Amino acid sequence: MKTSNSRFGVLVSVPGLVALIAVIIFPVLFNVYVSFLRYDNITPIRFVGLKNYADVLSSSEFLNSLGVSVTYSLGSTTLAFVLGLIIAYSLTRIKKGQTLFRTLVILPWAVPLVVSGFMWRWIFDTDIGVVNYVLVSLNFIDEKIAFLSHPQLAMIAGILSTAYVYIPFMMIYLLAGMENIQNEYYEAATVDGADNVQQFWYITAPLIRRQAVFAFLLILMITVRAPDIFFALTGGGPGKSTYHIGLFLKDTMYKFLRFGHGSTVGVVLTALTFAIAFPLFYFALTGRTDGGE
Repeated sequence: MKTSNSRFGVLVSVPGLVALIAVIIFPVLFNVYVSFLRYDNITPIRFVGLKNYADVLSSSEFLNSLGVSVTYSLGSTTLAFVLGLIIAYSLTRIKKGQTLFRTLVILPWAVPLVVSGFMWRWIFDTDIGVVNYVLVSLNFIDEKIAFLSHPQLAMIAGILSTAYVYIPFMMIYLLAGMENIQNEYYEAATVDGADNVQQFWYITAPLIRRQAVFAFLLILMITVRAPDIFFALTGGGPGKSTYHIGLFLKDTMYKFLRFGHGSTVGVVLTALTFAIAFPLFYFALTGRTDGGE
């Protein structure tokens, strides 16, 4: 069969389609099915309809963990995006040593989230942490601060720990978009008297909008469901102030063996993710990217 034959394209796509069904579609559909069951390894499995959804959506722990996840996800993604954007724009202005600077900036991306959590746990430690040591040495504070024992400070620590890992990803994604912009735009703007801020606002920002939205959305979707940082950093404490929805899901499934409720949490989280993703995707794909009115 010739490669130009349309049937050839269909045949070579079959293995990938089978793998997609086996790895993604079937688990998702099975998870939806289990969410309608009372499944706890204690009582007989039986169909309960929407009862699991009513239980989960009325649970104060679920609502608290969802609020923690949204706050953490928006905070860490926004911080990573802003700093990644600043670094990417700065790198486009560096003429010498670009390779060295890009290598240094990308290094944190190699650090897994759990490792970053343990590293920042040491940094913010009350007794031996470098942050307290520096603040006390510079006489900014008289007593050491228990960062990880304070609800708001523990959340900030989690946001910083996550942003540290994802700043390089943001930088690379945005830098790739910036380097595809033709220099003629900037030359024309310079002739018209536009300064660097105006060039960025009216040329760079509109032309990298799609890359920016996709990068922001990708990190947002990862952080809203991944509890790795808080698993290593605080364990969900103090109290429930950093009790990420991923930790709530883990406890529901593996600690309390409530598989029906755990599947329900997964379905609700997936639905919320799609509700956030679709408007942003629509904005990225349909919005103009030429900076025109």
